[in-house]
Amino acid sequence: MRFSGALFLVVLSIGCNDDSAVSSADMAIRSDVQPLTPDTSTSGLFDSRMEPRDAAVLDMRRPIDARPIRDVRVLLDVGEVPDVGPLGGAPCDPRLMARACDPGYFCVHIPQQRPNVGRCQEGDGCRPGVEGDCPPEKPYCHLKGGSTVCTAVGELPAGSDCVNDLGIPQPCAAGLVCNNSVCQIPCVPGQENDCPDEGRCADISQRVGVAAGLCAPRNCNWFTGEGCEPGKKCSYAIRSDGVLVGSCTPLDGPGNPDGSMCINLATGGDNCAQGLVCIGPPGRERFCLTMCDTGQYEAPCAGTMACQERLATTAGPVRGYGLCVTNQ
Repeated sequence: MRFSGALFLVVLSIGCNDDSAVSSADMAIRSDVQPLTPDTSTSGLFDSRMEPRDAAVLDMRRPIDARPIRDVRVLLDVGEVPDVGPLGGAPCDPRLMARACDPGYFCVHIPQQRPNVGRCQEGDGCRPGVEGDCPPEKPYCHLKGGSTVCTAVGELPAGSDCVNDLGIPQPCAAGLVCNNSVCQIPCVPGQENDCPDEGRCADISQRVGVAAGLCAPRNCNWFTGEGCEPGKKCSYAIRSDGVLVGSCTPLDGPGNPDGSMCINLATGGDNCAQGLVCIGPPGRERFCLTMCDTGQYEAPCAGTMACQERLATTAGPVRGYGLCVTNQ
């Protein structure tokens, strides 16, 4: 059943009691084994000093802004429209990020046109984080849409915004890539990688046309359930130190679909299908919503839906991940 009207939601961290999926270090702090219910304290999941009013409240029904982008000459304060490269490629919708074009291509918005008007351009085929794939004059392999391009090294540090006012991803500092939201650490699928907090390497090779990966939360995969035993789902969870993790939680059957009402289970987790999260404001109905990554690399949204960062905790918004919402 789809919900109607304006629904204001806060994201709830989902618990886990699966020792096999969560390391002993995670279990020791007991941060991802206690489910958060509407009327209980956030102690153990979030900093207990945070007041309830500090939790971000998000309007899940608000569509993506489809108003025409402002004149780029005003945004950049220059007299000339910037060179955006050849615009003779296949039509594309820049809002679809990495899936806007075929693998190996990125979508460029046509200046002064509506946000859904763009053209595909071919990348260079370099591999992020791999030395020697780019020439000395352009040594940095930049993750751009569904492709990679060689360019100069940026200065943006880890966790910083890396998309400009025109919605174009910008180069990060050496050793980082832009996931169409913030700068994060790349990795090489199938190889031993040094991802933070023993995180897994999310393989995005099929989306960009070259061997590439992005460091993702540890344990299991929120989107596919990989890493959990049959009869369990990988739930989105947050440790008390604010680190995102995956937690294996019981799931009876396939789970509820997107848009349906849901509940958090006493045993941890919820009754939504894999890849969905059950969220809602305290004391009100909750609904299953599809999770995604902001670049649409690992978990793209269906159809013309786009991924927006609408997940939040008392510590602030969750970056790099979000929920699938409707484009206008």
